[in-house]
This record gives sequence, C-alpha cells and structure tokens, in this order.
Amino acid sequence: MDEDEGEYSEANAESYYKTGNEYYEKGNFDLAVEYYNKAIEADPMFDKAYYNRGLAYACKEEYDKAIEDINKMIELKPNFAEAYYILGLAYEYKNMPDDAIKNYNKALELNPDFKDAQNRLELAKSKKEKAKEVTTTEPGTLAKIEFLEKPKTNFNDVAGMAYAKETINEQIVYPFKNPALAKKYGKMAGGGIMFYGPPGCGKTFMAKATAGQCDVNFIHARINEIVDMYAGNTEKNLHRVFETARKNSPAVVFFDEMEAMGGKREGQDMQGFQKMAINQFLAEMDGLESTTENILVIGATNAPWDVDPALKRSGRFGKTIYVGLPDKKSREALFKLYCKNRPVKGIWRGRLARMTEGYSSADVKQLCDDAATIPWKEAYVGKKERSIVMGDFIRAIRNRKSTLPEWFGTVRKQLVGKKEKVVQDGKEHWVEHESKLSPEEKQLYKDLIKDVKQYTEWRYKIPRMIKIGFSKWIF
Repeated sequence: MDEDEGEYSEANAESYYKTGNEYYEKGNFDLAVEYYNKAIEADPMFDKAYYNRGLAYACKEEYDKAIEDINKMIELKPNFAEAYYILGLAYEYKNMPDDAIKNYNKALELNPDFKDAQNRLELAKSKKEKAKEVTTTEPGTLAKIEFLEKPKTNFNDVAGMAYAKETINEQIVYPFKNPALAKKYGKMAGGGIMFYGPPGCGKTFMAKATAGQCDVNFIHARINEIVDMYAGNTEKNLHRVFETARKNSPAVVFFDEMEAMGGKREGQDMQGFQKMAINQFLAEMDGLESTTENILVIGATNAPWDVDPALKRSGRFGKTIYVGLPDKKSREALFKLYCKNRPVKGIWRGRLARMTEGYSSADVKQLCDDAATIPWKEAYVGKKERSIVMGDFIRAIRNRKSTLPEWFGTVRKQLVGKKEKVVQDGKEHWVEHESKLSPEEKQLYKDLIKDVKQYTEWRYKIPRMIKIGFSKWIF
C-alpha cells in the first residue's frame, strides 16, 4: 500500500469512527459497533475505535467482547488509565471482583487522582465482602452465614429523611445504645420492625445505616439464598441466620422482600413447604428456642399488605416505619450528596429539588449520573473539559421521568380501590376493584395511601405538573 492509499484509509477510518460516535451518543449501540468495525477494518491500529467499540459492547452487556477490545486498546496505549477503569467495570459486571479490583488499582497507579476509579475500587471491595455474607455452595446444601464488619454507614450518610431518622432513633438506636436505661423503662433493645414504601426510596440503605448508627453487627439475609427447593432446608437456613445473630449479639438482621419470605398463608397457591418456612420464621421471632434480646430484625417490603398477618403482630414486626418519597429538603440533600467529588458549577439545588417532585432517591442518583455524562462525553470526543452545569441537569430531567407512576397506579388498585370500565357482551360496565386493606390497615398505612392518591389523582397531578413546569423557568 502506497502513501496515498494509507492516508485515504486513515481518512475513511476517521469518518467511520465519527459516525459510530454519533450512533453511540444516540444510544444505538448496534449501529455504533457496525461503524467502529469499519473504522478498525480501515485502520487496524485505530486505538480509539477499539476503546469506543468496547464501551458499546459494555452497554450491550456483551462484556467478554468489551474486555477483548479494551485489552487491545491497552496493548496500543499501555498508560491509558481510563482503559483499565473500563476494564474493571466490565469485570465487575461479570461478577469477577478480584479482576475488577486489580484493574481499578492499575488505573489509580497510572492516575492517582482518578476519583471514579477510587470510588469503584471501594465499591468492588465492598461487593467482595458482601459475597461472604450468605452463600449456598450448591442446591440442597445449607447456607454458610457470616457477618459483615460493622457498617461504616450511619445516619450522617442518609440524605434528608428527618422524620424516619427520628422514629428509628426512638424505637431502635437509643434502646440499643443504652439497653440498661431502656429496660428500666420497659423498652426492649431488639425485636422486629418493618420498613415499607415505594421501590428505590432507600429502605435497604436505611437498614444498613441503622446498624451503623447502633454500632452493632449486621447481616443481610438475602431471600434468594435462604429459600431452598429441598424440603426442610429453608427452615434450617433461617434458623442458622438467627442462631448466628444470637451468638454475635447485639446485631441487626435485615430481610428484604418480606412478602416473598413471609407471604400470606391463606392463599391456595402457597405450597406446604412455604407455610413451614413462615412457621419457622414465626418461631424464631418469638424466640421459642432461645432469646432474641439485643437482636433487631428489620424487614423491608414494597407490599406490606401481602405479608402474613401473624408476622405483623406486636412482638414480631408490629412496628412499622414508612420510608417514602424524599421531600424537597431531602432531594436537595441528595443532589448535594451525589454531586460530591464531581466538578459542578452554578447548581441551584433548591430549583432542582422543585423540578424533581415525585422522584425516588434512586431516580435522583441516576439524574446526577445522566447530567455528569453530558460534559464527560464532550471531553472524551475532544471538546474542552468543563464543569457540570445547571443546563446539564435540566436536560437530564427532561429526558428521564420518575420511575414510580406505574408502581403507584398498580398499588392504587390494591389499596385504595378503583373503578374500571370493561366491555362484556358488547356493553360497557363499570367494575369496582375493592381495597385489599381493612379499615385498621388503611389507618396503619395512611402515609403510603396519601402518597398513592397524591401521585395518581388528577386533582393533585395537574397543580404539581404546573408547579414543576414553572420551576424549570423560574428560580
């Protein structure tokens, strides 16, 4: 190939590469890969094309191909810290924490100020530790229960949620920290409590922060690792969780998705082994075999009405705490938390909080990631590096709506009741869905029912939409 042909080939490669980037920006990763392929075919040494194709493969969750491309990038450009960072991400998503940690360390070795690599390194180490909590080596074997270290997370790391923190302090933290005084006044440092509320609003994080605030041992008892298809093993796994907690008290045990573990036993679809598991849970909560003093059991659920009533009586999970949508002050605190260590400039958190009414904590975190992605991509493709500005957040909010309306709509049918128009024999009829809740339960879950109405009824939705719309233009 002569010099002119080489220059022509490189020009073609650059053209294909730019087209691939355009498709990548639009989220069309298949076409992006197609054009990166053409760029690499035109110029087999085109390092950026390998790198971006690796990113596209990662977005498609084809992590083996992503790893192959990023390794090729490293071969061509050995001191590129960002390549090791992306490689670490791919290994992390493949659930290979050791390889992820190795590559994050290499990225930090090349660039000690690489904040994202430092954050992901700590997260990967944490995931590796969590994997030791509860493990089942193969079906039919009993779970090995191990405690995590005492969580470093506490209420200082929880943005907002002042009412929930105050309630947890009174019902949980203070009795744990001074059990003698609590006992004198008839308060027990232990027992059970149920966190309930919409998904993505921080129930799991709050449980871990509670253990950190109490400065006690913590175990996350994962439902999928406790429930076993072999008869009797689910009950044995449950017993070992509680037995380990008793031997290491004071301790907090956390069960997520309580409706899956402790669903109502009255349903015909429930199998006999499921009923036995709930009976074992009840026995452990009652401390029939040994005391549960100084052991706090926290359950979390998005659907407390589907939890067996026997589990919700006093002495078991009789105390309930609603972990709801973050209010305006909490959303401001969330934006502050998730913008920490990021180059932001000219951000009005109060205005952002007004624009995101109805968003969950997880939604706000994703918005901050979306906003940061905009200047990051600009810098990556060669534009001048800049801070994350207000316009980036506004753009992110316009493109990403709250994830909760669908959930609220489904829950409304179950809790509040709803009339629906159906067609039978060619005629329209109104069918009324009755609430699953008794009057007593409606009073118990009144905070959730209030939010359900706020986010499903037009008399509330229209004023909120107007207010949010104005907040995009008025400071």
